[in-house]
Amino acid sequence: MNFRTKLLLLLLTITLLPLGLSFLAQRSLVTHYGNKLAQETHTLINDNAVNLLHMLVDDFGRILTRDHAMARFALQAQAQAVRQAFISPPPEHSVPVYLAGDFDHPFRQPVDLGPSPLHLRRDHDGSLSPLAVSWNHQVFYLVADTDLVEVNDQLHRMADMTAVYRSLQQIKPELFLWQYTALTSGVHSSYPGKGGYPADYDPRQRQWYQQAVIYGGTVQQVLTDVTTGSLILTLAQPVYDGAGELLGVTALDIDYHKLFTDWNIPPEWRGAAKSMIMRLNHDESDPSRQLEILLTNQENTLSRHWSLPLTPEFIDLSDPQLEPVASDLLQGRSAVRKIEYADEEVLFAYGVRTGDTPFPLVIVPFERIIAPAAQAQEAVNRQITLGLSSSAVITLVAVLAAVFLALRHARRVTEPITQLAAAAQQLTQGKFDARVDIRTRDELQNLGEIFNGLSCRLEEREQLKQSLALAKEIQQQLLPHETPAVNNFELTGVSRYCDETGGDYYDFIHLGTEDNRSLGIVVGDVSGHGIGAALVMATARGMLHALIEQHKTELPVLVSKINRQLAQSTDDSSFMTLFLGTLNPEHCSLDWISAGQAPLYLYRTGEPEGHIEEMESSGIPLGIIGESAYEMEPTIKFNPGDILLVGTDGIWETHNFAGEMFGTRRVREILQQSANLSTKEIAARIFSELDQFRGDRTVDDDLTLVLIKAIAAPIPAKALDVALE
Repeated sequence: MNFRTKLLLLLLTITLLPLGLSFLAQRSLVTHYGNKLAQETHTLINDNAVNLLHMLVDDFGRILTRDHAMARFALQAQAQAVRQAFISPPPEHSVPVYLAGDFDHPFRQPVDLGPSPLHLRRDHDGSLSPLAVSWNHQVFYLVADTDLVEVNDQLHRMADMTAVYRSLQQIKPELFLWQYTALTSGVHSSYPGKGGYPADYDPRQRQWYQQAVIYGGTVQQVLTDVTTGSLILTLAQPVYDGAGELLGVTALDIDYHKLFTDWNIPPEWRGAAKSMIMRLNHDESDPSRQLEILLTNQENTLSRHWSLPLTPEFIDLSDPQLEPVASDLLQGRSAVRKIEYADEEVLFAYGVRTGDTPFPLVIVPFERIIAPAAQAQEAVNRQITLGLSSSAVITLVAVLAAVFLALRHARRVTEPITQLAAAAQQLTQGKFDARVDIRTRDELQNLGEIFNGLSCRLEEREQLKQSLALAKEIQQQLLPHETPAVNNFELTGVSRYCDETGGDYYDFIHLGTEDNRSLGIVVGDVSGHGIGAALVMATARGMLHALIEQHKTELPVLVSKINRQLAQSTDDSSFMTLFLGTLNPEHCSLDWISAGQAPLYLYRTGEPEGHIEEMESSGIPLGIIGESAYEMEPTIKFNPGDILLVGTDGIWETHNFAGEMFGTRRVREILQQSANLSTKEIAARIFSELDQFRGDRTVDDDLTLVLIKAIAAPIPAKALDVALE
C-alpha cells in the first residue's frame, strides 16, 4: 500500500473519527437519556399504579363492606318483619293482594305496573329491555300444589310486607334488585311486584332456600335470576315463629353488576382490568381450589336458565407464582404484587381478607399499565433514528471532501517521506553518513534535520551496545566456569543478572594443598546493578584474589583490607556485602565471616521434620567505613544431609505485580521440602518458584545463590592422622 493511499485513509480517519465520535456520543447521550427517561417513566408509572391499586382495593373493600352491611341489615329487618307478621294477631284491615297471574292479566294487574330501568331482561337477540314492575305492590306466587284457601291467612299476614320491602329498598335503590320471602307452605312474595313466573318454579327447591335452612343462618350465593336470566348475588336468612318452627326463608337479590358501580377503575385500564369479589375457600378435599371467584365485572352477557346450577370458578393458589398471595391472604394482608397469571404479566391487587368475608381483587395487565412508558420509548427511538439519518448525510459529505483533499495534496507530502525512507534504508545497511535535503518549511523539514543528526547518535549507540556485550562477556569470565568436586560435599553456584552486567558475585577458590583440600566459598552483592555495580564487583574480586593467598587463614584481616581499599576507591553510595568461608571437606566444617551478607539458611537433618537455622551477619558491608573490624562467625559443623544456602537479597526481595514480596519464608519452605534433592535440583526449583511467583514482571535485582550439601560423615581427627601417617 503506497503512502498516497495511506494518506487518504489518514485523512478519512481524521475526518471520520470526530464525526464518528460525535455520532457515537450523540447516540449514546440520546439513548442514555431516552432509556433513563423511559426507565424513570416506567418506574413512576409502576409506582403510581401500585399506589393507586392499593387505594382502589382499600376503597373497594370499604365499599364492599358497606354494601354487605346494608344488605345484611335489610335482610335482618325483612326477617324480623316476616316473623312479626306471624306472631302478631291477624291484621284487621284488608290490603289488596295480587297473585302472579294478576300481573300477567291485562285487566287484573296493578294500575302502577310499568317498565323499570333497574330491571332489565335480555331478549333472544341479545338486546336488553325493561321489565314491567309495580313499586306499590308485592306479588304473591303459589307453588303448583298449594291450596289458596289454606294459605289465605298467610297471604293477608304477608300483605303488609309491601311497606317493609319498599322502606328497605329506599336505603339504596340501585343496589337491591328483588326482595322476597318463601314460606314452607308454598307461598312466595316478591317486591317489586312482577309477573312471568315459570310454571314449574318452586322457591323451596332453590339453593338459597335450602342452604339457609341447612345452615340456619345468613347465606349468600351467586345464582341466575328467574325473571331476568342474569347473575345475581342472593342473601337469604331463615325465619322462625315464636315456637321455633320454620316459617320460611326471606331473601334479597343484588344486581350482579351494581356491586361494581362505585368501583372507579381508571379509564385507561377499563376493558383490560378485571375487578372481582373473592372468597377464600377452605375445602381441604380440593386444595387446588382455594380462592373462589364470587363475582366479576367481566361476566359474559349471555342469558342462563334459572334452573341450571352455576359452576364455581377458582384461582389455584398452589401455583408457585401465587404463593406470596396465598401467604398474604392467610395473614390478612392487602398487597399489590407483580406476577405471571394466565400466561400474562399482571399486577395482582387484593384487599384485606377477614374469615370468610368476601374481599376485592383487581387484576391489571402490566403491559396496559406501562403503555405510556412504551410510547415515550418509541418517541425517543424516532428521535434517535432522525439523528442517525442526519449524521449519515454529514458523514457522507465529509468522506467526499476528504477523498478530494487527499488526491490533491498527497504528492506534496509523499515526496519528502519517500526521501526519508530511502535514507533510512541506508542507515539500516550501516551507512551512517546518509543525509536528506527537505525544504518544505514545515514539520517535514524539521524531521529531515532531526534525521540528519540521528546517524551520529546511532553510531554511538552501536558502539555502546558492542561495549556492553564485551563487558558482559568479560564479567561472565569472572564467575566460576565449573563447580569444583569436593569430598563429602555437593556444591552448586548460580548467578542471574537483571541487566547485561550486574553486581552479584560468587566464587570457589582452592585454598589448600594436596594434604589440606580446603575450598574458599565467596558470595558478594554490590549495591545497585548495571555497569557501575559490575565495576565495583570486578574490583572487589581482583582484590580478593590478590590477597587471599597471603591471608587464607586470616579471613578477618583479608576482609578488613578489602574493605579499606573499597572505601578509598568508591564513593559513599557504593558498597558491597560479602560472605567468605573456608570449607574443610575432611572435617565437614565451614569457617566463615560475613560483611553484611545475610541471612544464611542452614538445613539440619537431625530434627524430626528437618530444622532450618537462620544465621545473621555481625559485620557491616564493605566500602562504607574504612576502618571497620570483622570477626569470624561460629564454625558450622555439617552432618550428612545438612544444607547451607547463601544467597543475595534479590532472591527473597523479588516482587510480583501485586507488590507482594517472595520473602524468606518461601525460601525456607522450598529448602525444607527439597532437602532430599541434589543442590542443582534445589537451585533449579528455587529459580522456578521465583519465575512463577514473579510472572511477567521484569527482574528488578540480580539473583545469586550458593548451595553446600554434606553427603558423607566427617572423618574423626584421630583417624585422619592415622590415615595421613
